[in-house]
Amino acid sequence: MHPTRQLLLDHGLDIVRSKGLRGLTVRELAAAANVNLGSFVYHFGNRSQFLDELVELWYAPIYAQLQDLARPDPGHSAFERLTHTLQELLRWLLSNNAVVSHLLADALAGEPSARAFAIRLPSRHPKLLLRLIREAQAEGTLVAGPPIALMAFIATSTALPLLLMGAPEGGADWLPAMKRIRQTLISPVAVQRRLQWALRGVSADRQAHVSMTTPIK
Repeated sequence: MHPTRQLLLDHGLDIVRSKGLRGLTVRELAAAANVNLGSFVYHFGNRSQFLDELVELWYAPIYAQLQDLARPDPGHSAFERLTHTLQELLRWLLSNNAVVSHLLADALAGEPSARAFAIRLPSRHPKLLLRLIREAQAEGTLVAGPPIALMAFIATSTALPLLLMGAPEGGADWLPAMKRIRQTLISPVAVQRRLQWALRGVSADRQAHVSMTTPIK
């Protein structure tokens, strides 16, 4: 990739982490990257095309990793592959929760690039998770029930708190317990524990020990 193009994308992601897609302006981006506006237009055309590419490049590595973890493997059951895939997804959400929370808010506010990404998302890692859930049900390691309902249960138990607490601190600093609540919800130990509880809850063997590969960091 051309160095200037990469530089703009790197600085763009920094801005999105703190302000979201709606907070990114081409002028601020160009100034941060020490690039003139003509160079930005040459490489990306316009703001919308830049944001589309930025979001896709940001998401592509984790999607590829999740696809690899979800791939059929004779050495691991579907339940194990589901566990490993969820663990990696939560690890990624933990380190990217500010961007994810901004993307959600941007999509709800009507930001075109965020909405386009949200529309494409169900056919990506959520589809992988649904497939793994169906495979685990077929092998008898996961309880019967609508796969999408099971996925929703796991998501609300594990990922939703990360999204709710992903915005930068400040808005609720007046609430004395907020710092403790935030630490309880988004600490790696708490995330790992919730995943274990959620998977134990949907396991066909409720007494089963849910094994995690490596701690979520």
